[in-house]
Amino acid sequence: MAPVRPILGDVRTDQPEPDGGPLTELAPAPGEPEAIFVVGVSRSGTTLLSRVLDHHPRVAIAPENHYMRHLVPRLGVRHDVRRLGDLDDDAVVRRIALRIAEGRLQGLRWARANSPFFVWLARRVPRETLEARLLAAERTERGFFTALLRIYADTKGKPIMGEKTPAHVACVDELLEWYPGGKVVHIVRDPRGVFVSELRRRTANATSLPYRWLVHVPPLMRGFILLQVIWAWAQAVSWHRRLSKAHPDAYLAVRFEDLVADPETTVRLLSEFLGIQEHGRMLRQKVVSKGENLGDAGFNAEAAERWRRSIRATDKRALERLLGRRLQEMGYPAE
Repeated sequence: MAPVRPILGDVRTDQPEPDGGPLTELAPAPGEPEAIFVVGVSRSGTTLLSRVLDHHPRVAIAPENHYMRHLVPRLGVRHDVRRLGDLDDDAVVRRIALRIAEGRLQGLRWARANSPFFVWLARRVPRETLEARLLAAERTERGFFTALLRIYADTKGKPIMGEKTPAHVACVDELLEWYPGGKVVHIVRDPRGVFVSELRRRTANATSLPYRWLVHVPPLMRGFILLQVIWAWAQAVSWHRRLSKAHPDAYLAVRFEDLVADPETTVRLLSEFLGIQEHGRMLRQKVVSKGENLGDAGFNAEAAERWRRSIRATDKRALERLLGRRLQEMGYPAE
């Protein structure tokens, strides 16, 4: 067993805000990952995991961005970029920077809101900074993605860039081809918990299609989300099987239930895998999910089992029957 690194004490890490001037470009130290990607089925704890990693003084995990793809592949931001023209053309690059700054890069805005990372870029980064970084970037989809992630990391004053987008679980091979020194963490959660969380979320905040239609017919909403979770979870398990064999040194799966029940052990495992020192700040979290524990300090271990109080027996049976052996494989046996 590898020796356990000591958890470092807290240190102050000021995070400079962009002011239109050039940001200092930082770089990981030898042995540190080139980039870190957090993936997994939506409502599996990707936000919590990204916050744990982002609290490290050397790691900056950008918010959800759907650059590579959405659940629907053609809704990836890179497809919007392609439609604007040849990236070797400076005028096209300036147009892309302008659209990011104005919050209108992503297509189909009538169907769904812009991804959080592009909202952050529009609000916090001057157009001149965006334009300068993109003009200086490698004129490829990878180059633009890198430039945007580096803006986030450099704004935070951290050398290791990263991001979390659940749907990028389908793009791990490409991400590791783009970033050979990168690492991917796939967070997995009991699909019964995923279903209850997703149903609650979509019912309370039905702002995108098709949810703002389905919310008026609760049985259709429930059935649609049930099928969506079954499909997405089955796909994620299939990806896990292949990726754990194809990229054993660059891909790691962790369970949401383990993270909230035993955060110290899970953070130690993550730190060893990523090649970063454990840091006390990684364990200093606040509950962010809406509910009675909102704002509480620490990890909410109850979140792992809360689904039991509200799931319908018919939905539970459907999930267990259709995901049967996959549940067993990932440590979630049917009951």
